[in-house]
Amino acid sequence: MLSISTASGGATELLLSEGVAILITPMMAGMAGAIVMGALALMLQRPSGMLKLAHLSSATLAILLAFTGNITTLHLLTLTILLYLFHGLQEHKSGLLLISAAAIVTLVMWTVSEYLWTFPAQHGAIVIVFMYILFLAYQAYSSANEFELKEHNDDHTEHESLGLPGRQSFKRAFNEYRQTEGSPCMLVLVRLMGFEQVNFHLGREFGDLLLAQSANRIAQCLQSGDVMAITHGNETAKMAHLGGLNFAFVCSLKHGKHFHEQLIEEISNSTLKPFNVGSCTLEIMMRASYVNCDEEMGQLENLISCVFLALDTQSEAHQHSHQQVVPYQQRMQIHRLEQQVRLSELAKINFRSEFELYFHPVVRHEDNSIEFVELLLRWQHPKQGILSANEFIDDIRLVGLAIPVAEYVLERACEIALALKMEGISVPISINVFGAELLSESFIEFIDYTMLNHQLSPGAIIIECPASMLAELDEQEIAMISRLKNLGVKMCVDSFGDAPLVLAKLPALRFEYVKLSRNMTQEPEHMGHTKSLVKGIVEMHQEKHCRVIGEGIESLGQLEFVKSIGTVAAQGFYFSRPQNSNILISWLKQRLPQ
Repeated sequence: MLSISTASGGATELLLSEGVAILITPMMAGMAGAIVMGALALMLQRPSGMLKLAHLSSATLAILLAFTGNITTLHLLTLTILLYLFHGLQEHKSGLLLISAAAIVTLVMWTVSEYLWTFPAQHGAIVIVFMYILFLAYQAYSSANEFELKEHNDDHTEHESLGLPGRQSFKRAFNEYRQTEGSPCMLVLVRLMGFEQVNFHLGREFGDLLLAQSANRIAQCLQSGDVMAITHGNETAKMAHLGGLNFAFVCSLKHGKHFHEQLIEEISNSTLKPFNVGSCTLEIMMRASYVNCDEEMGQLENLISCVFLALDTQSEAHQHSHQQVVPYQQRMQIHRLEQQVRLSELAKINFRSEFELYFHPVVRHEDNSIEFVELLLRWQHPKQGILSANEFIDDIRLVGLAIPVAEYVLERACEIALALKMEGISVPISINVFGAELLSESFIEFIDYTMLNHQLSPGAIIIECPASMLAELDEQEIAMISRLKNLGVKMCVDSFGDAPLVLAKLPALRFEYVKLSRNMTQEPEHMGHTKSLVKGIVEMHQEKHCRVIGEGIESLGQLEFVKSIGTVAAQGFYFSRPQNSNILISWLKQRLPQ
């Protein structure tokens, strides 16, 4: 029966059974505890397998020493600890050398004491164990200093080329600033865009020069005293470089609750001006996000994660609009968790049985007939209900299903087009291509094969591409579009006007259709001076024999407006909401003249 009692001298007697007792002295218990904790700490810290084995051995022997009090266990433990001390000699550090030297002298005295003088072995062993405890303390102190030095070196090395402070300097300045600044403040993240093409066509050196000039322009906009100063070595800056094309700063709102927005607007206007790098004139874009510094309990790392999240996983409604400024909202965390769930589900589902196609007609102004029918991808989610493609198309890419899903949509579109042909209904079918990766050799060949297999005539299939995607195509992808047109596929520019777009950057190709985005088809009273601009855009496309369509039409006022500026057709909830493609043929038969 197990019992514990106090013995003489402050020792604890552990009675395991009748006649079997273990005497544990305070010194043995403390020594064993110190060794076990130190060994476990070093076991986790050191990558060497041999050292981890030594730590495990010393911890085991320390436990045996505490429970048995056997002097032989103490001697074995001492010999094991000597391995660490000799290892300390190899690292050539003054503190380790001193501790190792003291332990070695004690070991020599212990060894020769039997012949020269009386020096109890256990005393020598205890001295060496004490040296080991000093060794652990020194290692902890040394590791802390090394970590701090590494942070400083990383911070200095990572951003040496731009001369800006990095994340660690930013963190130190932020913690000091929050202790002294009591007014509300905002953390702003600025991300530069458009460097991929510069690096690809002109080389990385030009990209680095452009980055340095861009950083200098941003810094010029942050000279206000309400922007947090960041000390970096002997210099002071107003913003930090968080790596890549990301810069951050903190500003106080004590003189205006919209001060951060004013700074973002100044930075945007500054970066939109052309840059002269070498003999080239270059243009870039920027996006920004911000978060109140009182969010996330004011922890900088969490705040940085929030502003990155705002840019990386912004609402799908602005997926292709390149929304310039995105404030962080707590619901974004919920969206991220939902996306993680969707990714897990998409990796397991059979999308051919769970994805559905809905149709949405494009109605011609002239006779109220159907110009063409757009097919829309939908996911009948078991928990979130019917999800539109914009809500999960990025997830499809992440799990590697972009091409298979696109092929599935094309197959269904060709099947529907063939069914319409057999019914004598001549209405084209359009599908959406969401990413330039779909304009690949294999996908183009699949389109050719599928259309031939279904015996479809030219013009039966229309492919819609977002305007923002077309502005970023390389030469090979432009050649793929030309090849599509040669196959008899008509092309439609979708969501024209969602993003700031330089018309000259669109590929020099003729498109059969252009869809004006909702931004360009609002109620006339909300358009202001934009109405004349939109009308000019329509006239420009008409000169190229391109049919312009107004989308997002939900009211008679919008419909009358898009008619007045010269569009040929319209699409939106004003006419009908998207419906399941299973009823498309019967729906068309009701609308077409008998």
